[in-house]
Amino acid sequence: MQQQTTTVRVSRRTHQLLTELAQQRGRSVSDLLDHLAERARRQALFQQYNARMAELLANPDERSAWQQETTLSEVGASETDIEGAQTVAR
Repeated sequence: MQQQTTTVRVSRRTHQLLTELAQQRGRSVSDLLDHLAERARRQALFQQYNARMAELLANPDERSAWQQETTLSEVGASETDIEGAQTVAR
């Protein structure tokens, strides 16, 4: 399915850089921009996550609660794996 497109205005220098990068990677400029936008979105998401984790780990009460929750999640997941393995073995 063809995606709808729009025009993005960039400087001539930026256009040249995008064209060179696209050619080096064997992509179209449009595909390269899609890739770069998604990469920027993910990077921003990871930065937000890392900032929140730094806040959480800096607070002893929140850190303890997070560690307990993580431990409970891991135990629950391992119990599910064991139950699933026993069901398959029967």
